Amino acid sequence: MKVIIAGAGIGGLTAALSLQKIGVDVRLFESVSSIRSLGVGINVLPHATRELFALGLQAELDSFAIKTRAMKYFTRRGKEVISVPCGEYAGYKWPQYSLHRGEFQMMLLNAFKQRAGADKVICGHAISEFEQDEKGVKATFIDSKTKEVLSTETADLLIAADGLHSVVRKQLYPNEGRPVFSKIICYRGAVESTPYLDGESMIICGDNRLRLVSYPISETQRRQGNSHINWIASVPFESDTVGREDWAQQSRPDKLLELYRDWQFDWLNVPQLIQSAKEMFEFPVYDRDPLKRWTFDRVTLLGDAAHPLIPVSSSGAVHAIIDGRALAYALGSHDNPLDGLIAYEQDRLPKANRVVVASRNNGPDEVLEIVRRECDDADNIFDYVDRNVFQKVIDDFKELSGFGIDTLNNLDSYEI
Repeated sequence: MKVIIAGAGIGGLTAALSLQKIGVDVRLFESVSSIRSLGVGINVLPHATRELFALGLQAELDSFAIKTRAMKYFTRRGKEVISVPCGEYAGYKWPQYSLHRGEFQMMLLNAFKQRAGADKVICGHAISEFEQDEKGVKATFIDSKTKEVLSTETADLLIAADGLHSVVRKQLYPNEGRPVFSKIICYRGAVESTPYLDGESMIICGDNRLRLVSYPISETQRRQGNSHINWIASVPFESDTVGREDWAQQSRPDKLLELYRDWQFDWLNVPQLIQSAKEMFEFPVYDRDPLKRWTFDRVTLLGDAAHPLIPVSSSGAVHAIIDGRALAYALGSHDNPLDGLIAYEQDRLPKANRVVVASRNNGPDEVLEIVRRECDDADNIFDYVDRNVFQKVIDDFKELSGFGIDTLNNLDSYEI
């Protein structure tokens, strides 16, 4: 079987590694001319970690990624609402990792090149269109800048992992329109500094009025007694129109310093954290309405091309990883590849769509909105809200997303 994957992001690379492992001849096409270690921090939750371990990547992950100890929620005054243990600390068989997105992508890329051959990754080729018949699928690739046609490739299947602005999705759904703006703009940065709290935990502070998420992303730095701290500041934006999502769009700290000037806690100085970033990136947050169908004969969608998510509870990369593994499992379990694509969609589409909707409804971060509604910044939160209310919100989201502790520990991975 020959498979073309359009897009060498986290989802596309996981799919490529998984397909190569079961003997599929897979070629990976990426629009940028050179894949570099870009981005800042992400989290990989246990249900995705399990799949990466099945691909033989545990030792590499352990070498550079933090094993996240806990997820800690705080009010905008720095008061702890709830601390939830993560990964192995919570009783999972697999850890949760906090890591640098670019390092992670390069790890996946290098693993695929070593296993399949460097010639299987073709950069500088952006998919522009496809056509298919009963014999196969043909995809046309162009130079994204000049629009010059570079090649026409044939295969048995085409997997579209080409992101939020997927060309393949647009061809399948020409009248869908633009992505849906969440009315949130995120600012991101990373700082090398002394650790805060235990140096291994993720914090979520504030509420929908203003929020800060932060966590360490370097095991190498941690072992040296330091910390490479990733942070994301989420700011509401009232207008319905804003610029295109662009992870590389740089911004200035003075946009945030006034907003966060009072966020100086005894365990973290947020204005100092923001000001210390050598680079700060700004991007508006988009998703898309859930689809009823991803698969059209020999073509299917994966990752952000299928279900772009508002970045709540680290779900975007996680579900792209699981998509890639589920795809290979479905194809390896069916003699007819078209049946395999249908099985992949039947498995993943309803699960991913539930996470899209839950993320729009704030996901586990709803605990901070409960504090805001019920007692705002009262001295003793628990005079107003029982701790079990917060725990239930978090546990319900885990179950909906497929990683309740007992559920996941007793579930087989997508390994053939």
